[in-house]
Amino acid sequence: MSVLGQVLRSLQDPQDGSLDPGRVCIQLVRACRHAEQHMQGLERQCRQLKTDIDRLEEQGSPLSQRLAGLEQATLAALVRGKGLEARRLATAVAATEDEQDACRLTLERLRRRLRYYQDRWLGAERHYHDLCRQLAMAKTTACVRKTMATIRRHPAVTLVNAKQALADIRAREQRQGQAPEPDDPPAALCPHSVEQVLARLQQQLGSRP
Repeated sequence: MSVLGQVLRSLQDPQDGSLDPGRVCIQLVRACRHAEQHMQGLERQCRQLKTDIDRLEEQGSPLSQRLAGLEQATLAALVRGKGLEARRLATAVAATEDEQDACRLTLERLRRRLRYYQDRWLGAERHYHDLCRQLAMAKTTACVRKTMATIRRHPAVTLVNAKQALADIRAREQRQGQAPEPDDPPAALCPHSVEQVLARLQQQLGSRP
């Protein structure tokens, strides 16, 4: 049973069917704590994803620099007519391009997950503040007394309101559960071949003035 379900089931006193404000406050306090813990868990997840994204982004610049240096060395080897050395360097170019592609795909996946958890955190924050407002109202003595008086005079109206509240909260819970975490399988990488690298660099060499 969800926390919100427990809250709503505690609204009615087992003796006369009226609302029990004491139980409402206790359950709302528990619901607020649960919602706060949920927010903290989502916040930790967002921080971890941001850390992973920053680490991968930091790797991008050295990769690009290494790739540029390898390409220049391969071009120089081609100019000198050193085919074996050019092929060895082209192999390193292809491997670095594969590493760069893998890094880019991982970054895209992490950014999608970060957006997902950020959206969930915003929804959890709204839900938490809504629970806090309900708790503040329930704690107000005058409001509780007035509500209890109204309940004793109009029990049927109270039952309708409780059922509507249950339906609204269940609908909100269902909407929150409809968006699963994006966990795309890793995309198949297309390895860069040495022949492709050599052909591209030889074409680049031939286009020079």
